[in-house]
Amino acid sequence: METFTTSALALQKNLLILRQQRDQLRAMGNDEQADNLEKVIAGIEATLGQLQGPLKPPTLQ
Repeated sequence: METFTTSALALQKNLLILRQQRDQLRAMGNDEQADNLEKVIAGIEATLGQLQGPLKPPTLQ
């Protein structure tokens, strides 16, 4: 289970990095690229939101 928690934390960190990159793209005026990245982020978040029970660690919001 420790490996799973470590992986979940790494995924959460990667999502944070993707959000930061999206915000940087938007700040630079690259709205189309930011929109594409937003779709990827939304897809990952939707998948995580569907996880249930022991597959959804408390670290993922």
